[in-house]
Amino acid sequence: MFRLYYLIPLLIPLALARRDFSLGVFHRLERWGARMAAVPWRAVSLAGLFSLALSMGLSLGNRLPAPQVHDEFGYLLLGDTFAHGRVTNPQPPLWQHFETIHEIMHPTYTAKYPPGQGVALAIGEALGKPIFGVWLTTALACAAMCWMFMGWMPKRWALAGGLMVALHPQVLEWSQNYWGGAVAMTGGALVLGGFRRIVREPRAGDAAWMGIGLVVLANSRPFEGFVLATLICGTLLAWAIREGRTRLGLIFRRVFVPLAAIIVLLGLQVGYYNWRVTGSPLVMPYAEYQKQYAMAPQILFEKPHPDIQYTHPEIHALHAQYLAYFMMQHRSFADFLGATMIKIMTLAEAYSWSWLMAIPLVAFPWAARRDCWLRFAPVMAVGYLVITLIGTWMFPHFAAPAAPLFFVLVLGSMRALNAWHAGRWRVGRNLVRGMILLFVISFVQIRIELSHRERASLWYYRREALLDQLRLEPGKSLLIVKYEPGHNPNREWVYNDADMADAKVILARDMGAQNRELTDFYRDRKALIIDADAANPEIEPYPGS
Repeated sequence: MFRLYYLIPLLIPLALARRDFSLGVFHRLERWGARMAAVPWRAVSLAGLFSLALSMGLSLGNRLPAPQVHDEFGYLLLGDTFAHGRVTNPQPPLWQHFETIHEIMHPTYTAKYPPGQGVALAIGEALGKPIFGVWLTTALACAAMCWMFMGWMPKRWALAGGLMVALHPQVLEWSQNYWGGAVAMTGGALVLGGFRRIVREPRAGDAAWMGIGLVVLANSRPFEGFVLATLICGTLLAWAIREGRTRLGLIFRRVFVPLAAIIVLLGLQVGYYNWRVTGSPLVMPYAEYQKQYAMAPQILFEKPHPDIQYTHPEIHALHAQYLAYFMMQHRSFADFLGATMIKIMTLAEAYSWSWLMAIPLVAFPWAARRDCWLRFAPVMAVGYLVITLIGTWMFPHFAAPAAPLFFVLVLGSMRALNAWHAGRWRVGRNLVRGMILLFVISFVQIRIELSHRERASLWYYRREALLDQLRLEPGKSLLIVKYEPGHNPNREWVYNDADMADAKVILARDMGAQNRELTDFYRDRKALIIDADAANPEIEPYPGS
């Protein structure tokens, strides 16, 4: 399969060319970009609209994404809950038949996640499809990134950075699934953009934007957001103390008072949400789920709970896999070190863009000379990485709050690299322009790969097609899902809407003789059954219904 890094060697002859590499368009694009960036709101809007066009083009040119990962179904449940005007849902009757991954059934029925991504999906559902909310939040993230860059570097480079982020494969991937990343990146961008403006000139408005970023982080990636917020706020406090008594009062009034007010409101919001879901303002839904179902803890230094009893073998099998991975990291120092390196490489491969992003970092020492605050970015990035590595798992969207730090490093380095020259040879400018060309080629490559993906053979598209078929039929259905021994727990079919009583289709687990109580209770529905592990799953009438 073709990969973009195969083309990286082509950058060498481009960089060494005697004349500017332009293809006749770069000069015009740069002049046009400078005019657009001269008006900040116009540049921010352009970055957002560009991202929205890319996200819509990837989806509408193929087929709307279908959920496949456990997390995606959980977030969709949150979105459906909020779209119905509820914070959470009442426990469904005979709830043991509907237990599934990453959702709690008591004290209320909802997903374990914080509400941020669910709000985005609820907006999308109100507009017609949950994926619309994903597109909008991805566009908002790119617009926020452009605004953040304006606090760190000239406006034309900020616009270029916003467009670059919109083209980034990881951001494009977030725009094609339901489990988030863009919402948390928006929060990180607002925090870092507000921080950089505050240290230039303390203003209450910038402190408010920073506070809004903290709210977004707390409602999307609470742990990772707390780590980033601690690093940024600690740096902000050290800067305020260094400014001395002459400005400390001004900084306190314009920065810390607005931040404190927003944080108090944030605490009330989080406490209210926790109380509605778990019955306690101090118990998050995630913690409630961990107590009920999780054998493996989220933090490596916590104790596992292997004695949890499960009603369904599929749920037990998945959590046993999680526990095995957790225990593997504790077998020896070599295993721990190996798992840590895998986590680091997971992030590096996700954000390096086929290692294209590593090229401009060679110019970072020169970039740091221009801006002393830019020197703090790698320190905070490394600190964030070291702390978050204590988590049992690492996925690219876990690092979304700190992704703006990485992009600041890259864009600042690209700006320094662009100025490199050897006499009349514009080595750096040609190299940067060659990278931009590869960015565009990368998007074309992603578009081609999506269009050639075989959808019919993917189990989650099969599941979606069958459910759509049932929704079009008259009446309501109860679909009992049967699994074969050795079922892959990552292929989970049993996920339901928020309002199960009025849902066209309800999915339930096959519990043998106990299915009778289920079919009796839902006697107004057609009772059906499906073998989800069959080579070509088909819906059949439930025996005796």
